[in-house]
Amino acid sequence: MLMLPNQKGFTLIELLIALSSSIMILIVSGSYALKTYDAFQYKQFSKQFHQDIFYLQQLALTHEDNFYLHFERENHRYLIRQGGFGTQLIVRDYPEAWIVEPNTLEFPIAFSYKGNLKKPGTMKIKTRFQTHVITCPFGKGRCYDAA
Repeated sequence: MLMLPNQKGFTLIELLIALSSSIMILIVSGSYALKTYDAFQYKQFSKQFHQDIFYLQQLALTHEDNFYLHFERENHRYLIRQGGFGTQLIVRDYPEAWIVEPNTLEFPIAFSYKGNLKKPGTMKIKTRFQTHVITCPFGKGRCYDAA
């Protein structure tokens, strides 16, 4: 089929250049979206984890029983239990791609009746794109994200 002089079209090279540049834009924006989503997931997890630590401290201050925060790393979740392996009060899941490692923090996390951590330390949470360190210092009732 012949083209008339007033008809215009794209050559194969022009089409390939346009397609390859479109694919590159999609790849870059896709990886940026994954990193942004990963950061959002960690921010939400961190906020909830800090609230759960505060709740655990309040339980230790107001009740005469022991309460513990256990990490079940093989099931990708943590639990707050009453009396060791007793009643589950809270169960929180985290993404399967994450790895939670205790550095110097010993699991389970528990508070004394005065509201201080029994075994302070640090732990690492490795997400897909970053590694975060959470510090639970001695004499404090809070845990902090390292900057």
